Amino acid sequence: MPKALATYYATVNDVPDTEFKIDILEDGPVKKVCINGDIYEVDYNVGGDSIYSIILNNRSHGVQISSIGDSEYEVKNRGDLFRISVINELKKMRLSRTQSKVIGRQVITAQMPGVILKVYVKAGDEVKTGDPLCVLVAMKMENEIRSPIDGTVKEVFINETDKMAVGDKIMIVE
Repeated sequence: MPKALATYYATVNDVPDTEFKIDILEDGPVKKVCINGDIYEVDYNVGGDSIYSIILNNRSHGVQISSIGDSEYEVKNRGDLFRISVINELKKMRLSRTQSKVIGRQVITAQMPGVILKVYVKAGDEVKTGDPLCVLVAMKMENEIRSPIDGTVKEVFINETDKMAVGDKIMIVE
């Protein structure tokens, strides 16, 4: 299979198991796309603001496509209505990082050099996901370090005004 010019991921009707990987293989008058491993030749004509005639493997489909938000679309095809979300590879990677479930013991470390301005918790404190733990000042900006999990602060390695290097331990939450 040729190298993809671009890759997108689409989900249908907010159903998690309906993700489709769409690789754009050729971008000419007739597009060549690969959807979950199957290759299709696609052409389209715009017949109005939201009406498209899509020719997929020499078969015509009249659809209405309306943008309903950032990367969200409603597609009407033969009386069926689909809500489709389309994202590119970079956005998918960013979302997977922020949506991954963090479990177990977490050693919170400094992600950049700086100085501890404020410490909000002490050993034994209960915290919820997203609760502020401390403030690290780096490059004249205050960066609030938050708990990645619900749990208990087990150890605190810092005090206010401590200088931190990248990778220095700040605290442990379990």
